[in-house]
Amino acid sequence: MMELAIQHEHEVEFRDKLGELVVIRPYRHSKDRDRLVNMYVNFDPDDRCLGLPPLTKEGIEEWIDYLAEEGFGLVAEHDGRIVGHVAVVPTKDNREVELDIFVIRDHQNRGIGQELLRCMIEFCRKAGYEGISLLTTRWNVKALRIFRKFGFVIQNPNGFDEYVMYLKLR
Repeated sequence: MMELAIQHEHEVEFRDKLGELVVIRPYRHSKDRDRLVNMYVNFDPDDRCLGLPPLTKEGIEEWIDYLAEEGFGLVAEHDGRIVGHVAVVPTKDNREVELDIFVIRDHQNRGIGQELLRCMIEFCRKAGYEGISLLTTRWNVKALRIFRKFGFVIQNPNGFDEYVMYLKLR
């Protein structure tokens, strides 16, 4: 089990599965944008899912700007480097959110994505959202297992390439 200590209301420190200290905190667009763009520019193309993150730097910048303008994000930092990112964007009726989550390859399988997801679910519950939806490929077995662990259910079990998953919050 990962050791977890809440530093203050908006920042969480924990030890990942390798025992290394990771900080999860709100994404600050003016301060973090360049480092987050850099994380995605260097993102392994094999870890992309359904066209995200975009392939070009310009596409990444537009996507990050959109997420920051329309939604809310958290980043995971290790040794001052952003290694993971989760963002939610509210639906038009502002009752639910759509979620995207990514962890760079050399920090996967260390519990970072799960902690990012846990923190974002907690944030969305406290913010009063009714549910969280996400889109993933049906072949992303590891992600499907983690999302199910957190209570997400597949909404379109007959989906050809992708699954819509949903977590009811209230």
